[in-house]
Parts: sequence; C-alpha cells; structure tokens
Amino acid sequence: MNVKTIRQTVGMVIPVWFSPETPSEQVEQLLFDTLEDWDVFVMPERVVIVLDGCEWCLEPIRQVQKILQGECWSIVFQEQNTGKGGAVVKGIERLLHSDQPDYIVVRDSDNDHWLTDLPKLWQLAKLIERERQTDKVLVIGRRNDLHFPMSFARGQWERITDEILLEAAKFALAKEGKVPDLTFCSFHNFEPPDFLSGYKLFTAQSAKLVCNAMKEENQKFPELDLMRYGWEGVSCLSILLGNGIIAEVTRMTYRRQPVTGYGDEAIANLYGRQISYALKRCGLRDQTARLLFDNASRRSLLWTQQQHRKVLQEVRRQILSELEAFSEIPNDESRFF
Repeated sequence: MNVKTIRQTVGMVIPVWFSPETPSEQVEQLLFDTLEDWDVFVMPERVVIVLDGCEWCLEPIRQVQKILQGECWSIVFQEQNTGKGGAVVKGIERLLHSDQPDYIVVRDSDNDHWLTDLPKLWQLAKLIERERQTDKVLVIGRRNDLHFPMSFARGQWERITDEILLEAAKFALAKEGKVPDLTFCSFHNFEPPDFLSGYKLFTAQSAKLVCNAMKEENQKFPELDLMRYGWEGVSCLSILLGNGIIAEVTRMTYRRQPVTGYGDEAIANLYGRQISYALKRCGLRDQTARLLFDNASRRSLLWTQQQHRKVLQEVRRQILSELEAFSEIPNDESRFF
C-alpha cells in the first residue's frame, strides 16, 4: 500500500445533517473527529462537504475547516434538505465535474467511519479492478455487528433489509441467466452483505452509475422518497444489476451511535421504503414477493417482542398490499417450534 497513491487518487464526500437540538459544540467535535488527519489520505480540493439544509451546522464546519487548515475544501450548502441521497449525489457530481478522482469514498459526519479504514477499502478495490478487469466496483466498510451501534430493533431490520435486497437482486439477475458476483463478500460469515453500511468506496465509473440511478429511480418511484430514504439500497442494487461487483472489508464502528437522524420510530420509513423499492425494482409481485419477504423476516427476533412484531406486521401489510401480495399470517403463537 502506498499512502501517497491513495492521496492522489481518492476524493471524499461527507454529507452533513445534525438535528437543530444537537449542541453546536457536539457538532463541531464530531466534525473535527471525522475530518482530523484528512490530508494524509485526500488532497484538499477533493474534499466535498455537503450541508443538507442545516444552516446551524455552517459555523461549526467553518471552525473545523479553520482549525484543520482545510481552506480549499468545497463546502456546499443546500438550503433545502434533500436527504442523504440528494446530498451524496450533489457531492459526487461536484467531484466528478471538477477533478475526476479515480475513487470516491462516502463517509458520514459523526466519526463512525474512521479514515484509518480507508486504505483497506482502497486496496480491495484495486485488487478487484486488476483481477476482474472491471471499473464498476463498490467496496463496503462492513460492521462487525449491527445491534450494538444500531439498537436491537434496527439491527434486526437491517438484517431483514439486507437479505431482501440480495434475494431480489438474485431474482432479477436470474431472469437474465446471471448471478451476482459476491466472491469478495464471502469471507464474512453466512450473513448477507452489509448493504446498509454508510461507509462506501466507489470507483469513478460506479459513482457515475449510482448517481444516475439515484436520480432516475427517485423519479420513477416518487412515493418512496428515495433521495431521503433509499441511498444505500439504490446504490447497491444499481451496482449488482449493472453487472458490477460489490465487496466488503471489516471496519471499526461505534458500540453506540452518539447521534442519529433515524430512531426506532423511523423504522417503517427507513427500511420499509428500501424493501418496497427492492421488490418493485426487481419485478417481484404476488406470491413471489410475499414469499421473499417472509423468508427474510420470519427468522427475525422481532417476532419475539410484541411492540416490534406489531411494527413488522404493519410494514409487511403496507408493502405487500401495494404489490397485490398480502395475505394474513396465521396466528402461530401456540405452534411448536
């Protein structure tokens, strides 16, 4: 690994949004921790920070920029909040139009995505490009566990969503006589890839692909508000269905996130919309959609707690009703296991 080469080839996009209730001092500290030592891996003109409709974050980022000597960073302020997808697309397009880096890494603004993990993502992307002779590569920073940082409920929902994204992609590809290349995801146990991890490194070609797909899919499915809720799912499905390769390396993560824009109360929107998108995008309806959803969800521990079971049943009803696939699940509380 050559750190100098990484610095010469990588651009970085950081979408920023913190609740107005988050103290300014905490915002500044998290942004500082996220960007500290940025110049080891990225040139200043290739750092793009997108403030997504959060004017109250402008002063903290300016303070961090001054302290870390990032005068040449591109700080993009969007007056209207567009969601993570909208912010990331804006940042990627700014990089591609101005400097054309070979790779673009997307990192969150709360210090959950360590810069020291970046070389591992970059190295694997280089390896795949060389071995597979393709420029459509996405490398995910995989988390060791979903429940500690995300909470029990969100960890379970992420597991369900990951599996549905994968199985829906397999279904769509199988109709074309293809299967997804998951060779570089197969070393991390028997779980599906960590599609919903926010730490992602794209080749320039895959970044263009997902930006175009994000805009097209958002227009195609306006009811899902994919710019706000669907960035992770749309980007991964676009790569898989576009004959690209998704890979994973294990990364560091919080044991418990210090801040989040998505609490347990947002589960139906955050995960339900991405599941609905995957089923619609891949052409699943009727019994096929129902079986795929139930295959992924029925093993979930969400069924063991009444409040989570109720949410799961409501999301299931809403998604499958739209696909003309809904049927009631028999009351199986007294069945033997």
